[in-house]
Amino acid sequence: MTHRHRLATRRRHETIAMEHEGQRYKVGLGREVLCDGSCGATAMRFGPIAEVFFNAQKVNSPIDVLVSDSAILMSMLLQYGCPPADIFHAMKRNPDGSPASPLGRAAAYLVEGER
Repeated sequence: MTHRHRLATRRRHETIAMEHEGQRYKVGLGREVLCDGSCGATAMRFGPIAEVFFNAQKVNSPIDVLVSDSAILMSMLLQYGCPPADIFHAMKRNPDGSPASPLGRAAAYLVEGER
């Protein structure tokens, strides 16, 4: 079994607002800083997405709990070395190929974040 990559204390965090089927969500994506403070702010480099936070508009609602717990599982998959594309392709799709769930939409950000 692969070992989990423990994240550094300081990370870059990007927040994305999204909507899925009329519901609003916030997705947070965390990346590790690849150089220490000696490289300077202009030379800072960031690693791949290593953690995901996900919240629904209404805090502690059933959908908020579901997407938040799912983000924890996505984060663990990433930290154990699962490629973001594998997570994205494992999600259900609508007949037109679009993600069927807000989690699928969030997983699309993981793939976009690799580029």
